[in-house]
Amino acid sequence: MNNIEDSEMLFDTVTSIMDTLPTVWNRIRSNLRAAAIKKFGISLDQFHTLRYIRRGYDTVTSLAEVRQISAPATSQAVEVLVQKGLVTRTQQQEDRRCVRLALTPYASKILDENYDETLEWVKQKMLGMTQDDLETVKRAMQILQSTFSPKAE
Repeated sequence: MNNIEDSEMLFDTVTSIMDTLPTVWNRIRSNLRAAAIKKFGISLDQFHTLRYIRRGYDTVTSLAEVRQISAPATSQAVEVLVQKGLVTRTQQQEDRRCVRLALTPYASKILDENYDETLEWVKQKMLGMTQDDLETVKRAMQILQSTFSPKAE
């Protein structure tokens, strides 16, 4: 038996991942983007900014770092979202230089609806799969997640 590093199965699996995951993610992302632009009237970049704020990146500095873009560009993106009523800024009492960002209730509601609609869209795409196929995909995603998680490196 061949060493796994040299195996044809490993090559075929890696090739399959590289061929499949970008296509799947691009379709899902396209669905998310279309809904965000339609509902919010914002760009994909602004949509991602909202998602990162929701995940706890609640300062311009932390957003700039995670998005790998400049603080001034991030600040401009945040300003547009503030003007649209999607983000609030709160100056911290203990350090007035620190300004926390938060989603407005409206932005949270729309993000929830957008996510739910996308989940339903993916679910509809997968309706034709067998129970065994669904279990296989779920297990494969768990394996990929544990293999590629930052903790695994």
